[in-house]
Amino acid sequence: MNSKNPPDVDLFISHLGKSLGSIDRSVFIYARQPDFTLPEHSPIGGIFFIKLGFSITFCPPEFYHMDDALAGQEPIVTNIQIYSGDEEYGHVRYGKSLPFSLSFDDSRQSLNKKLGAPIWQFPFVPPFKLERWNLGDKWLLVEYSSDMSTIRMIQIGLVPKKPKLSILPKIVQPDVQALLSTFGKEPKAILAHPGYAGIDISGVPNASIHDGRSHEIDALETHGVELYFRASKNQHQAGKNILSGARYIRKGVSWSAGFDGHLPQGLRFEDTPEVAVRKIGSLPITGKADVLTGYFVWKLPEYLLQVGFSVMEQRVNRIFIAAHPYYAQSLIEAPLVVQP
Repeated sequence: MNSKNPPDVDLFISHLGKSLGSIDRSVFIYARQPDFTLPEHSPIGGIFFIKLGFSITFCPPEFYHMDDALAGQEPIVTNIQIYSGDEEYGHVRYGKSLPFSLSFDDSRQSLNKKLGAPIWQFPFVPPFKLERWNLGDKWLLVEYSSDMSTIRMIQIGLVPKKPKLSILPKIVQPDVQALLSTFGKEPKAILAHPGYAGIDISGVPNASIHDGRSHEIDALETHGVELYFRASKNQHQAGKNILSGARYIRKGVSWSAGFDGHLPQGLRFEDTPEVAVRKIGSLPITGKADVLTGYFVWKLPEYLLQVGFSVMEQRVNRIFIAAHPYYAQSLIEAPLVVQP
């Protein structure tokens, strides 16, 4: 491409799933201080064409497609965000024709006529904030204005491939059954359970953890999980700290080694948000979502469950499980999800 001609989103849509290096670097003179390296804190990078009204994201293909065989390959283009000029996003309004014959002036009604029924929406009842359509090997996400009369932002992404079996050793413990069998147990009982082999919990205080706080044991780099201990509310364990919860984190997020064992409710990290809701079989009681990430919370009979997901990758990123009542009450109080 001639660098005198500013790029449009069609160029980057045509490069979804292709290496970032396959794009002529001259087009990036129109981006704000383009950085082609991945940030230390995240496997996802971004380049912002603020004066053209769009941005792109990129990440390693092994992370996006959850395929260890792709390790070491150059980052690929995964998403394009197109802005209407809404001041929240700090980009000018994209001035060229939008993909799929869309217009920022499309209402939800007109958009549904163009694209059909969405596959996912948030929240579960109108007015909807977000809706997503799967369009072959791409997906399209729309963020509406508050009354759904116009579009604030459009995001087009690459549909991730189905994860392939890894030849690397699997991390399968401590799984959900190990957790459920040891919730409410003191550290010495945790040490004796084979599901926690290799996890150092010596840092759990001997003195009771006060003020409703928790103590975290970080085993992400070896087991893909964080364990949480709180002071027992059982009078027979007065002054004792017990295992109260755990958080499983997807491989590559927060330096997690990943987890391949049994997760709550049959969840898997490759699940989309709508698949997660379907597996659990009921709507969450609280939750929130934006164009980047979201979470849902369920108060199930056996435990509290929080599922964090990436809207940009259509994957589950975090799964938090806690014994009743060992969690912050704010998790089940707000923001409430209205039931249909």
